[in-house]
Amino acid sequence: MSQLPQPEPVTFFSSPEGYFTLCNELRLDLQPNPSIGTHVCTVTTKTTNATTGPTDPVDSTQQPARFVEVPVSGDDKGSFSFINKDKGKVKKAKSSVTKPASFVSKVVANEQLAKILSYRPTESSYMLFNVGKSLIWADYPCKQKEPLSYIHFRDAYVTCFDISMLTRDNIDTVIGFSTGDILWYSPISGKFARLNKQGIINKSAVTCIKWMPPRGTRDDENFFIAGFEDGRVIIFDREKDDPSSSTVGPTATDDDSLFTVNKPPKAPKTNPCSWWQMGKKAITAIAFSPDIQHAAVTSMDGCLRIVDHRHEKLLDTYKSYFGGFTCVAFSPDGKYILTGGQDDLVTIWQFRKGIVARCLGHSSWVTSVAFDPHLCTDRSYRFASVGDDTRICLWDFALPTLHRPKMSTSTMRRSRQDLQERRSDRPDSVHPVLSRSEVVSMPPFMSKSIHNDPLNSVTFRDDSVVTTDKQGTIKIWLRPHPVQ
Repeated sequence: MSQLPQPEPVTFFSSPEGYFTLCNELRLDLQPNPSIGTHVCTVTTKTTNATTGPTDPVDSTQQPARFVEVPVSGDDKGSFSFINKDKGKVKKAKSSVTKPASFVSKVVANEQLAKILSYRPTESSYMLFNVGKSLIWADYPCKQKEPLSYIHFRDAYVTCFDISMLTRDNIDTVIGFSTGDILWYSPISGKFARLNKQGIINKSAVTCIKWMPPRGTRDDENFFIAGFEDGRVIIFDREKDDPSSSTVGPTATDDDSLFTVNKPPKAPKTNPCSWWQMGKKAITAIAFSPDIQHAAVTSMDGCLRIVDHRHEKLLDTYKSYFGGFTCVAFSPDGKYILTGGQDDLVTIWQFRKGIVARCLGHSSWVTSVAFDPHLCTDRSYRFASVGDDTRICLWDFALPTLHRPKMSTSTMRRSRQDLQERRSDRPDSVHPVLSRSEVVSMPPFMSKSIHNDPLNSVTFRDDSVVTTDKQGTIKIWLRPHPVQ
């Protein structure tokens, strides 16, 4: 029986500015979890400890990297070390290990990691990504295809993570897990601390996690927010411990307009700092506005909720055409919000005003949306979406060029009547679902299958676009030319 021909590898996709070309493709020999997929966070750090000398040893050798297991001390709070900072000298990772912790299974690092880091330039770019029960730290764009270190977990899948931009030089990261556990982790310092241990605060899986934007207080860098599978959103302080006994959060409701907040007494000594209840279905994504005042939260109940997170007040609720929302993103100027979901649509919303357009280009669930900040102006916007159909779509829109569909007089009359009826029995903050005839439909200017497996995320950088899929593959696509 003859085998089917293999598809030609995709090495580029086009845009009006030119071709995005494949720079690097990375897939490690780890077992992925297709229901979670792989995500990437990138960060550029600065250091004053760079050593003047020859080229980074990773770049100058053709030998495959050798990895060794690093001693781990502690369980709920612990550490491992690549560099002895007290003596100011480099310390090589040892192959002899202590008894592994119960949650962190083991840490594996490049044997030359301490030396590699000592030869780094003042500014260095890194990326973290998850595959199954592991979180990997690597150079960006990892041209050697050999990560710097792995942290493996015993019985929990990594579901989400985020790097703090306030303490980026330490690569402070919060990680959410399928077990409900949360870990603060710094690959630079080798320290970690576990929160919501065994679900003492909330037993459901963590589905999204973000560091909170600064609020002008001394401890700004400590707060992060996590969304859970049971529809709850919880604010944590990484410096505070778990409570001594299980806590009870707000009660779920079937009413989309209700937003329940539970706060502990003033200045609590333990987590959580605050609870939000948003329906009964999984929270899928959280995005903060550029003015750091608002949060856009999407859920599998098909709601996009706009929250004033400083005052913990629900402002608006928008409904999907059908099905749940899976992803959300703010425009760089905060005027627009993108969502993608199970209705195979990307939807553009104008902040605090409502739906602008529905974008038709995918044939399966949309899994990630992102604005390109370097190609967005005060008049036009560029964004990308990826989905389970293995496709990336590129879109441009400008509000003045969008025109509502033409409707007959009877259709317009019926539409207004339906709108009034829908508004009469709903609170003002809950916006009704508009029909296809009432909303602009917009096609992408480019659509192409770029992975062999369902796509999971898309991220814009100054120099590239990074895409990931549900089988653990990462692809880095160089921009057509430097952004001016």
